[in-house]
Amino acid sequence: MKRRTLIAGLGSLTASGVFAVGSGAFTSVSAARTVTVDVADDDRALLALDQRGTGERSDTDGLTDSLEFQIPGSDGDEYPAAEETDPAGVGTDSVYRFADDAASDQRGLFAVTNRGTQPVEVYSTQETTEGVPSVVMYDVETGDRLTETSPSTPLSVGGEPLLCGLEVDTHDVPAQPEAYDVTLTITAVATDSD
Repeated sequence: MKRRTLIAGLGSLTASGVFAVGSGAFTSVSAARTVTVDVADDDRALLALDQRGTGERSDTDGLTDSLEFQIPGSDGDEYPAAEETDPAGVGTDSVYRFADDAASDQRGLFAVTNRGTQPVEVYSTQETTEGVPSVVMYDVETGDRLTETSPSTPLSVGGEPLLCGLEVDTHDVPAQPEAYDVTLTITAVATDSD
């Protein structure tokens, strides 16, 4: 009887020793946290996007939650100098730059203003370019395309807005009767510059 008790006691001691020597490492862990995000309309956001001109190409359509573009423009009969046109769209296998609104003398199709707390560099990306026009924003003052590898010069806090246009590349894009719907993401990245 004593022998059984001794063996059971040694087994318990060995098992507890193995658990005490573990490394504490793990391969996966998760934790739920609450995140609060305030979303503002484009004209009141930390990175404000503002329509320039009268809304022939860039338009908030009376709303302030987003900025939309219609290329070549929405009203062919309202183009400058009373030269009535009825553009059906941009041509194939071409590159177009739209630097301002069709019926406006203001520079820039839209303006980007830094309302944040630190300087930022701005660029655009387009998730899908296969079979649709490639669209990139550019600085209308310098002509520089604003891409992830070549963003804008830093926009200072409360500084002058960056006046932007859109470059549309239609190479290898077929003509079609309905408009292409392209989403352009405009990103701001904080910098150390002032």
